Amino acid sequence: MPVLRAVALVLTILLFLVVVSPLYLLFIRFRPSARAAMPLLFCRIMCRLLRVRVRPRGEMARERPLLLVPNHISWVDIVVLGSTEFTAFLAKKEVAGWPLLGPLAKVQGALFVDRGRRRQIPAVNRQMAERMQAGDPVILFAEATTGDGTHLLKFHTPHFEACRDLMKAFPEVTTVYVQPIVIDYNRRDGLALGRAGRANIAWYGDTGFTPHLWSMLKSGPTECLVDYLPPRPMALADHRKAMAAMIQSDIRQNRWRQVP
Repeated sequence: MPVLRAVALVLTILLFLVVVSPLYLLFIRFRPSARAAMPLLFCRIMCRLLRVRVRPRGEMARERPLLLVPNHISWVDIVVLGSTEFTAFLAKKEVAGWPLLGPLAKVQGALFVDRGRRRQIPAVNRQMAERMQAGDPVILFAEATTGDGTHLLKFHTPHFEACRDLMKAFPEVTTVYVQPIVIDYNRRDGLALGRAGRANIAWYGDTGFTPHLWSMLKSGPTECLVDYLPPRPMALADHRKAMAAMIQSDIRQNRWRQVP
């Protein structure tokens, strides 16, 4: 029942905020290597409550430093990706105040950016470079907004420069890997989704966060394919726009691959 799932979701968030998060933040001061456990657990519980079955194909690249670039359909993308691997991600500053993603973003150490202030881009890129150099894969939603689940939007390239900033700051690093990811909500109630069905799952346009969350809770089980495509190496001499174009092409060409 959607009401019971909504209650369970709220209680889970409160439990993580009030009890688990403070203990987690204290624990990782002594065992930093364990910091992936709580965000992974949180995202997996959220996926279960939302009845989203995540089906990974391939795997996250093991090369480091690593920038991950998926297409962007919904706020659920963050929970879906967070349920497969520990990552940091770039988020617009409004996310910090959201009831579901805000707490998760803060615990994961998300990098918040004011998309209306371009002068902040170099500072954000430096933070991205530092996180990648520390070994954390960083997620960049290059479309900078969500689409309808069918069309891939224009890629914004300024944050790809973080890869070159990393290599400038750390001359011993000669390559940063950029991995495209295809996110596809392709089934609901066991049935394949067409354009209309994908648009119903997508969170875009003027749809509010709460109405979309309630729609997810009321709907049947949803399957989400997360397709990790081969990473591309980026050297200091490579231009960010050229890399962004190749990653966008990779995602576009692989979006409708049949699931075996």
